[in-house]
Amino acid sequence: MPRLNFTGRRRISKNHVTIRVTGIGGIETFNAELQLASYNFPDSAAVIIEAFRQLELVRFDFGTVGNPAAPASCRLSEFGTLVGVRFRIKIVSTDEPRGRLLAVGDRITPQKAEQQSLSRVPLLAVRAQDLGREVWRLDFADEPFLLVNPRVVAKKLLVQSVEFQSLVLPEIFRSILQRILLVEQIRVSDDSNDWTSRWLKFAESMPGVGTVPHQADPESDRDWIDAAIGSFCRWRNVDSQFKGFWNSRSLPDDAT
Repeated sequence: MPRLNFTGRRRISKNHVTIRVTGIGGIETFNAELQLASYNFPDSAAVIIEAFRQLELVRFDFGTVGNPAAPASCRLSEFGTLVGVRFRIKIVSTDEPRGRLLAVGDRITPQKAEQQSLSRVPLLAVRAQDLGREVWRLDFADEPFLLVNPRVVAKKLLVQSVEFQSLVLPEIFRSILQRILLVEQIRVSDDSNDWTSRWLKFAESMPGVGTVPHQADPESDRDWIDAAIGSFCRWRNVDSQFKGFWNSRSLPDDAT
Protein backbone atom coordinates (compact mmCIF):
# COMPACT_ATOMS: atom_id res chain seq x y z
CA MET A 1 0.00 0.00 0.00
CA PRO A 2 1.34 3.52 -0.77
CA ARG A 3 2.87 5.42 2.13
CA LEU A 4 0.27 7.58 3.88
CA ASN A 5 0.58 11.36 3.64
CA PHE A 6 -0.87 13.00 6.78
CA THR A 7 -1.02 16.56 5.39
CA GLY A 8 -4.35 18.31 5.92
CA ARG A 9 -6.21 15.37 7.41
CA ARG A 10 -9.65 15.83 8.99
CA ARG A 11 -11.05 14.28 12.16
CA ILE A 12 -13.97 11.84 12.09
CA SER A 13 -16.24 12.18 15.10
CA LYS A 14 -16.61 9.12 17.31
CA ASN A 15 -20.36 9.76 17.13
CA HIS A 16 -20.22 8.79 13.45
CA VAL A 17 -18.56 5.40 13.99
CA THR A 18 -20.12 2.44 15.78
CA ILE A 19 -18.06 -0.69 16.39
CA ARG A 20 -19.68 -3.79 17.86
CA VAL A 21 -17.64 -6.74 19.08
CA THR A 22 -19.37 -10.09 19.50
CA GLY A 23 -18.08 -13.48 20.59
CA ILE A 24 -19.56 -16.89 19.83
CA GLY A 25 -17.78 -20.13 20.54
CA GLY A 26 -14.65 -18.25 21.61
CA ILE A 27 -14.34 -16.41 18.27
CA GLU A 28 -14.54 -12.62 18.50
CA THR A 29 -15.49 -10.62 15.44
CA PHE A 30 -16.66 -7.06 14.89
CA ASN A 31 -18.93 -5.11 12.61
CA ALA A 32 -18.88 -1.40 11.86
CA GLU A 33 -21.56 1.19 11.12
CA LEU A 34 -20.18 4.36 9.52
CA GLN A 35 -21.93 7.68 8.98
CA LEU A 36 -19.69 9.51 6.51
CA ALA A 37 -22.14 11.37 4.25
CA SER A 38 -21.67 14.74 5.98
CA TYR A 39 -17.92 14.75 5.31
CA ASN A 40 -18.24 14.79 1.50
CA PHE A 41 -15.31 12.48 0.95
CA PRO A 42 -14.68 11.29 -2.63
CA ASP A 43 -16.62 8.13 -3.39
CA SER A 44 -13.41 6.47 -4.53
CA ALA A 45 -11.58 7.02 -1.22
CA ALA A 46 -10.63 3.82 0.58
CA VAL A 47 -12.07 3.03 4.03
CA ILE A 48 -9.69 1.29 6.42
CA ILE A 49 -10.44 0.16 9.96
CA GLU A 50 -7.61 -0.77 12.30
CA ALA A 51 -7.91 -2.70 15.56
CA PHE A 52 -4.98 -1.96 17.84
CA ARG A 53 -3.56 -2.27 21.33
CA GLN A 54 -0.17 -0.73 22.08
CA LEU A 55 2.14 -2.22 19.42
CA GLU A 56 -0.40 -4.78 18.15
CA LEU A 57 -2.35 -3.77 15.05
CA VAL A 58 -4.62 -5.54 12.55
CA ARG A 59 -5.90 -3.73 9.45
CA PHE A 60 -9.21 -4.38 7.67
CA ASP A 61 -10.20 -2.99 4.27
CA PHE A 62 -13.83 -1.83 4.24
CA GLY A 63 -14.20 -0.96 0.57
CA THR A 64 -14.66 2.67 -0.44
CA VAL A 65 -16.74 5.61 0.73
CA GLY A 66 -19.10 5.17 -2.20
CA ASN A 67 -19.19 1.38 -1.95
CA PRO A 68 -18.49 0.31 1.64
CA ALA A 69 -18.01 -3.44 2.06
CA ALA A 70 -16.83 -5.44 5.05
CA PRO A 71 -14.07 -7.98 4.41
CA ALA A 72 -14.87 -11.70 4.40
CA SER A 73 -13.46 -12.02 7.91
CA CYS A 74 -13.46 -9.50 10.75
CA ARG A 75 -12.03 -11.91 13.29
CA LEU A 76 -9.91 -10.51 16.12
CA SER A 77 -8.17 -13.73 17.14
CA GLU A 78 -4.71 -12.13 16.85
CA PHE A 79 -5.22 -10.29 20.15
CA GLY A 80 -6.09 -13.21 22.43
CA THR A 81 -7.92 -11.31 25.16
CA LEU A 82 -9.55 -8.16 23.79
CA VAL A 83 -9.12 -6.07 26.93
CA GLY A 84 -7.74 -2.68 25.91
CA VAL A 85 -8.34 -3.13 22.17
CA ARG A 86 -9.46 0.07 20.42
CA PHE A 87 -10.34 0.90 16.82
CA ARG A 88 -9.28 3.53 14.30
CA ILE A 89 -10.90 4.48 10.98
CA LYS A 90 -8.94 6.02 8.13
CA ILE A 91 -10.16 7.51 4.86
CA VAL A 92 -7.39 7.31 2.26
CA SER A 93 -7.31 8.94 -1.18
CA THR A 94 -6.96 6.67 -4.20
CA ASP A 95 -6.49 9.66 -6.51
CA GLU A 96 -3.13 11.30 -7.13
CA PRO A 97 -1.23 11.63 -4.93
CA ARG A 98 -2.26 8.13 -3.86
CA GLY A 99 -2.16 7.31 -0.19
CA ARG A 100 -3.02 10.78 1.12
CA LEU A 101 -4.81 10.43 4.45
CA LEU A 102 -8.02 12.46 4.15
CA ALA A 103 -9.41 11.81 7.62
CA VAL A 104 -9.02 9.72 10.75
CA GLY A 105 -11.15 8.76 13.73
CA ASP A 106 -9.00 7.45 16.56
CA ARG A 107 -9.25 5.46 19.79
CA ILE A 108 -12.82 4.28 19.21
CA THR A 109 -14.14 2.06 21.99
CA PRO A 110 -16.43 -0.80 20.88
CA GLN A 111 -20.07 -0.28 21.77
CA LYS A 112 -21.02 -1.84 25.11
CA ALA A 113 -17.50 -3.21 25.39
CA GLU A 114 -18.02 -4.18 29.01
CA GLN A 115 -20.89 -6.50 28.06
CA GLN A 116 -19.72 -7.82 24.70
CA SER A 117 -17.02 -10.42 25.25
CA LEU A 118 -14.04 -8.10 25.63
CA SER A 119 -12.95 -10.18 28.62
CA ARG A 120 -13.17 -13.16 26.25
CA VAL A 121 -16.30 -14.65 27.81
CA PRO A 122 -18.16 -16.09 24.81
CA LEU A 123 -21.92 -16.39 24.61
CA LEU A 124 -21.50 -20.07 23.87
CA ALA A 125 -19.08 -21.94 26.13
CA VAL A 126 -17.21 -24.86 24.60
CA ARG A 127 -16.21 -27.98 26.52
CA ALA A 128 -14.30 -31.11 25.62
CA GLN A 129 -16.21 -34.33 26.39
CA ASP A 130 -16.06 -37.89 25.14
CA LEU A 131 -19.16 -38.31 22.97
CA GLY A 132 -18.49 -41.77 21.58
CA ARG A 133 -18.86 -41.57 17.80
CA GLU A 134 -20.42 -38.08 17.82
CA VAL A 135 -18.20 -35.14 16.88
CA TRP A 136 -20.16 -32.44 18.72
CA ARG A 137 -23.37 -31.94 20.68
CA LEU A 138 -25.33 -28.93 21.93
CA ASP A 139 -26.14 -29.48 25.60
CA PHE A 140 -28.88 -27.64 27.54
CA ALA A 141 -28.40 -29.25 30.96
CA ASP A 142 -28.03 -25.80 32.52
CA GLU A 143 -27.23 -23.15 29.93
CA PRO A 144 -26.09 -23.91 26.37
CA PHE A 145 -22.76 -25.66 26.07
CA LEU A 146 -21.11 -26.86 22.91
CA LEU A 147 -19.57 -30.24 23.66
CA VAL A 148 -16.73 -31.31 21.35
CA ASN A 149 -15.32 -34.83 21.26
CA PRO A 150 -11.55 -34.53 21.92
CA ARG A 151 -11.06 -38.05 20.55
CA VAL A 152 -12.05 -36.68 17.14
CA VAL A 153 -10.90 -33.05 17.03
CA ALA A 154 -9.54 -30.33 19.31
CA LYS A 155 -12.37 -27.98 20.29
CA LYS A 156 -10.48 -24.82 19.28
CA LEU A 157 -9.66 -26.19 15.84
CA LEU A 158 -13.27 -27.19 15.27
CA VAL A 159 -14.96 -23.92 16.25
CA GLN A 160 -12.41 -21.84 14.30
CA SER A 161 -12.76 -23.87 11.12
CA VAL A 162 -14.59 -22.39 8.11
CA GLU A 163 -16.62 -25.59 7.82
CA PHE A 164 -17.97 -25.20 11.35
CA GLN A 165 -18.49 -21.44 11.09
CA SER A 166 -20.49 -21.72 7.88
CA LEU A 167 -22.35 -25.04 8.22
CA VAL A 168 -22.86 -25.60 11.96
CA LEU A 169 -22.78 -22.30 13.84
CA PRO A 170 -25.93 -20.78 12.27
CA GLU A 171 -27.94 -23.88 13.19
CA ILE A 172 -26.59 -23.81 16.74
CA PHE A 173 -27.79 -20.22 16.97
CA ARG A 174 -31.20 -21.31 15.61
CA SER A 175 -31.45 -24.19 18.10
CA ILE A 176 -30.70 -21.87 21.02
CA LEU A 177 -33.33 -19.32 19.99
CA GLN A 178 -35.88 -22.10 19.48
CA ARG A 179 -35.09 -23.43 22.94
CA ILE A 180 -35.63 -20.01 24.51
CA LEU A 181 -38.82 -19.00 22.70
CA LEU A 182 -40.54 -22.27 21.81
CA VAL A 183 -39.49 -24.59 24.64
CA GLU A 184 -38.69 -22.41 27.66
CA GLN A 185 -41.16 -19.76 26.39
CA ILE A 186 -39.04 -16.92 27.76
CA ARG A 187 -39.23 -13.43 26.21
CA VAL A 188 -37.99 -11.13 28.93
CA SER A 189 -35.60 -11.91 31.77
CA ASP A 190 -35.24 -9.83 34.92
CA ASP A 191 -31.57 -10.86 35.05
CA SER A 192 -29.57 -9.22 32.25
CA ASN A 193 -26.77 -11.73 32.84
CA ASP A 194 -29.03 -14.73 32.40
CA TRP A 195 -28.10 -16.80 29.34
CA THR A 196 -31.54 -16.39 27.78
CA SER A 197 -31.31 -12.60 28.07
CA ARG A 198 -27.81 -12.51 26.58
CA TRP A 199 -28.80 -14.62 23.56
CA LEU A 200 -31.98 -12.67 22.89
CA LYS A 201 -30.08 -9.37 23.07
CA PHE A 202 -27.50 -10.75 20.68
CA ALA A 203 -30.23 -11.76 18.22
CA GLU A 204 -31.90 -8.34 18.54
CA SER A 205 -28.55 -6.66 17.75
CA MET A 206 -28.47 -8.23 14.28
CA PRO A 207 -29.23 -5.62 11.57
CA GLY A 208 -32.91 -5.43 10.63
CA VAL A 209 -34.14 -8.03 13.16
CA GLY A 210 -35.86 -5.87 15.77
CA THR A 211 -37.08 -6.90 19.19
CA VAL A 212 -38.52 -10.24 20.21
CA PRO A 213 -42.26 -10.54 19.39
CA HIS A 214 -44.26 -9.40 22.42
CA GLN A 215 -46.95 -12.07 22.13
CA ALA A 216 -46.19 -15.77 22.21
CA ASP A 217 -47.05 -17.18 18.79
CA PRO A 218 -45.09 -20.12 17.34
CA GLU A 219 -45.39 -18.92 13.75
CA SER A 220 -44.30 -15.35 14.56
CA ASP A 221 -41.50 -16.68 16.74
CA ARG A 222 -40.21 -18.92 13.95
CA ASP A 223 -40.34 -16.03 11.49
CA TRP A 224 -38.36 -13.86 13.92
CA ILE A 225 -35.81 -16.63 14.44
CA ASP A 226 -35.44 -17.06 10.66
CA ALA A 227 -34.86 -13.31 10.33
CA ALA A 228 -32.20 -13.40 13.07
CA ILE A 229 -30.37 -16.33 11.48
CA GLY A 230 -30.55 -14.74 8.03
CA SER A 231 -29.12 -11.47 9.34
CA PHE A 232 -26.42 -13.35 11.25
CA CYS A 233 -25.40 -15.18 8.07
CA ARG A 234 -25.24 -11.95 6.08
CA TRP A 235 -23.24 -10.23 8.82
CA ARG A 236 -20.76 -13.11 8.99
CA ASN A 237 -20.64 -13.59 5.19
CA VAL A 238 -21.41 -17.27 5.75
CA ASP A 239 -22.10 -18.01 2.09
CA SER A 240 -18.78 -16.49 1.02
CA GLN A 241 -16.94 -18.44 3.70
CA PHE A 242 -18.50 -21.68 2.51
CA LYS A 243 -17.88 -20.97 -1.18
CA GLY A 244 -14.23 -20.24 -0.47
CA PHE A 245 -13.84 -23.54 1.37
CA TRP A 246 -15.90 -25.54 -1.13
CA ASN A 247 -14.20 -24.20 -4.23
CA SER A 248 -10.73 -24.81 -2.79
CA ARG A 249 -11.27 -28.56 -2.34
CA SER A 250 -9.13 -31.01 -4.27
CA LEU A 251 -11.58 -33.17 -6.21
CA PRO A 252 -10.89 -36.54 -7.84
CA ASP A 253 -10.35 -36.38 -11.59
CA ASP A 254 -13.58 -38.34 -12.21
CA ALA A 255 -15.72 -36.11 -9.94
CA THR A 256 -18.69 -34.44 -11.62
